[in-house]
Amino acid sequence: MCSNSATRLPPASGLTAKGSAVQLCTELGRSSFTVLLCCLLGMLVVWGTAEAQQVTASSATPVNLTTRPVSPSGSQLGSYYHQLEARLVSEGNLRQDRRPRGVRFSADDLASNFMQIAMRSEYSLRGGSISSGGQASPLRRWVQPVRLGVRFGASVDAGQQRADLATIRQVAHRLETASGHAVALTANSPNFHVLIVSDAERSGLGPLLRQLVPGISRAAVNAVTGMGRNTFCMAVAVPNRDQSQGYDQAIAIVRAEHPPLMRQSCIEEELAQGMGLANDSPRVRPSIFNDDEEFGVLTRHDELLLQMLYHPSLQPGMAPYQVERLLPAIARQVAARG
Repeated sequence: MCSNSATRLPPASGLTAKGSAVQLCTELGRSSFTVLLCCLLGMLVVWGTAEAQQVTASSATPVNLTTRPVSPSGSQLGSYYHQLEARLVSEGNLRQDRRPRGVRFSADDLASNFMQIAMRSEYSLRGGSISSGGQASPLRRWVQPVRLGVRFGASVDAGQQRADLATIRQVAHRLETASGHAVALTANSPNFHVLIVSDAERSGLGPLLRQLVPGISRAAVNAVTGMGRNTFCMAVAVPNRDQSQGYDQAIAIVRAEHPPLMRQSCIEEELAQGMGLANDSPRVRPSIFNDDEEFGVLTRHDELLLQMLYHPSLQPGMAPYQVERLLPAIARQVAARG
């Protein structure tokens, strides 16, 4: 069952750190939309490997966000995002139809699109830095139930918190229904942390990120704390040392300055990416996992990709060639269900 629990930053006590050695394989997802000058930004996804290392809890003091800044929606950045959303909607983007009429896709399309979205990464993490990758990746998904914990910066008022929790609860239910995998809000030992923060709060998240995910790489922390205004949201996922055990932890960052449609789009896309659909591709349609910003919600096509990702014939850690030979039958089965 989903609870109404949420936490204000800084975090409450009781957080525990994973003290075992892990293989640091970090993903960063960046969802972006057309900016006012029509500059297109792609999804930033990092899949890197490093030698197993001993991870201990960070001794840093959690970031202090108790001072209440200007309301995010009334800030200069908030004004920018409101103008941007209005521009996108006027151009026919950020569509809310999950089953768009006149856009057909076949089982073959689903199989091909799955390989693009679930089995590739746009960027790689090497030696603590981010570089262009475009490389094939092993299958990534959760084995343990997904326990969503929501944390708000002090800038997010009570009314907005209630609205965001309602949205996240609905998205969690949609992801669980589509994937068949347990996804729920909880206040007890979350493993997928959703942080809704203002720009000023986000820039100081380093200590909290290290506390929530001990062993998170410096590159991942810097990517979060250094987000420019055209990076609208981000997801970070850390797999278990044993790839067959899937993800251990994930974090999604959503800007508090976003207006309703962009906020909804960020929540839906980043939570879905944190489930394992980590890449973007301009060739995939109709989908939120696309660089053209046409859809602002998960489409039925995207839900079918989630069904495929969590199909019992597939397992975390499988290589692309192993997945590809099973996909035609899986795609036909999923497509037949509609």
